[in-house]
Amino acid sequence: MRIQGSLLLVVLLALETQLPVALCRNKGDKLGGCPPDDGPCLQVIPDQCMNDRQCPSSLKCCSRSCFRQCVPRVSVKLGNCPVDKLHCLGPIKHLCNQDSDCSGKKRCCLGACGRDCRDPSKG
Repeated sequence: MRIQGSLLLVVLLALETQLPVALCRNKGDKLGGCPPDDGPCLQVIPDQCMNDRQCPSSLKCCSRSCFRQCVPRVSVKLGNCPVDKLHCLGPIKHLCNQDSDCSGKKRCCLGACGRDCRDPSKG
């Protein structure tokens, strides 16, 4: 019985070290995502953080116009946003701000003319 308990502990520890890899995150990254960064870079400000470990409690280190800052994280759905290689000639119009604004499994993704709800790509 002790051998089974020890084996289970070893397996759980091994899985815990692989969890960030399985979730495509770096070790020390906190769950959730960064809010959209639409602000213009008006003045250069030194970065307030380099990674999530430098942020208190549940805050994440995110890009804010032209610097990095600890900000409240937002909920992120599974999958990646598809890459849109087009560039909009008209004004930018956002139809969503974060994944929770989208129904089902759709994600709020940046497209050519702004953010909209899209099916995530696999992988």
